Amino acid sequence: MKRLLAKLVKGRISRRDFANRIMKLGFGALTVESILDTVARGADVPKPASEDFTFEPYSNRTFFEQWSGAEGVPVHTGYHIPNVRAVELKPWRRFGVPGAILDLTGAEGTDAAYVLDLAPGQSTLPMRGMFEESIFVLDGQGETSVWHEPANTRSFKWSKRSLFSPPLNVWRVHKNTGTAPAKLISFHDLPLMMDLMHNLDFLFNNEFVFRDRYNDEPDFFILNPAKFKGQGSAATFGEGERENVRLVEGGLVPDINTLQLYTSTARGLANRSVEMVLSNNTMQTHLSQFDVGTYKRAHRHGPGSHVLSLEGVGYTLFWTEQAKYSDGRQHIRADWKDGTLFVPPDRWYHQHFNTGGESAKYMATEWVGQKFWSKAIGGGGRTHRLNTISYRFGGNMVDYPDEDPAVRALFEEELKKNGVASKMPSKK
Repeated sequence: MKRLLAKLVKGRISRRDFANRIMKLGFGALTVESILDTVARGADVPKPASEDFTFEPYSNRTFFEQWSGAEGVPVHTGYHIPNVRAVELKPWRRFGVPGAILDLTGAEGTDAAYVLDLAPGQSTLPMRGMFEESIFVLDGQGETSVWHEPANTRSFKWSKRSLFSPPLNVWRVHKNTGTAPAKLISFHDLPLMMDLMHNLDFLFNNEFVFRDRYNDEPDFFILNPAKFKGQGSAATFGEGERENVRLVEGGLVPDINTLQLYTSTARGLANRSVEMVLSNNTMQTHLSQFDVGTYKRAHRHGPGSHVLSLEGVGYTLFWTEQAKYSDGRQHIRADWKDGTLFVPPDRWYHQHFNTGGESAKYMATEWVGQKFWSKAIGGGGRTHRLNTISYRFGGNMVDYPDEDPAVRALFEEELKKNGVASKMPSKK
């Protein structure tokens, strides 16, 4: 029975053949009709040939890397991507629209991203998966429909700057309802799930329903006062800053620019942030903004924090091992603007600098957050919770008085190029 259902959903058996075989097993016509109706929106969907790709064990390429290479779309790698809106895309048979996979070095097998481009009126193919994802709308407007059973389909609208998360393993379809192209970027933990399970049927053809995550609640994708609860985490807010901070939950944030940002000086001068946990995921996103002429404290943590620049211009420095920038064995600089994506590698110190004439804003999504945190691979809880504690006291943060003088000198040099005055106080 399970094998027949799997073949039906994969399109390897017609609905007529499925009905005939099920009835030969002794099931009645009403049962067969009910089964066909339940899986109708997932059946007969063309599946990519890569669904049958053969995994090569004992390889230096992980299951996710081999699968990505077999999907037929560009796989973009490296430490950062200057503009995710400009990456090369190709038709992605799995989704039915052009797309690309973003597998950056700093993710180190914990999470990754993909980009989809929908023409006006175009929809993606129905799909579901045993992985979490948070989707940000880079451009355009549209609507997403999700369902466990077709009779309980929920739909919600999105537009530029919306952030939403289809709950774990629900069917979903994205549709462009506007007159211009719509571009989406998804941050997800599929690499971790793939490398652990190494079974595509389990990941893309699993009938388990996570009712504890999503149970067809009518207001699940409505941002109302009930969705602002909890408090900020130690990863973002220091002692004394968390009392009036609220965590954003739910399935959809219609416009992240409308969220209230809270003072978070533990992470940097004139810094404000808010944290979001969508669809009861272990993944978490935080939004951060810092003023003109300022920069944030250097810090480090585990792998997988995808940082997407949203406003302003500046740069981020990455360096290895030592708290003092000049003592690091390896140095990388990523200049950023709206649409730049980077992922700080595991335990690399990094520091963000605003060199433009307006506030800088970015969004960072981690594969493990604070609501459901884990100590594994330094993810989420353990290393991120030390972001606001100085390395001198066992934490992962470099306070301004302890930083390499070369860091301030470089910043002031960059400000002069742009005609911007520094607001950083003298060191104390």
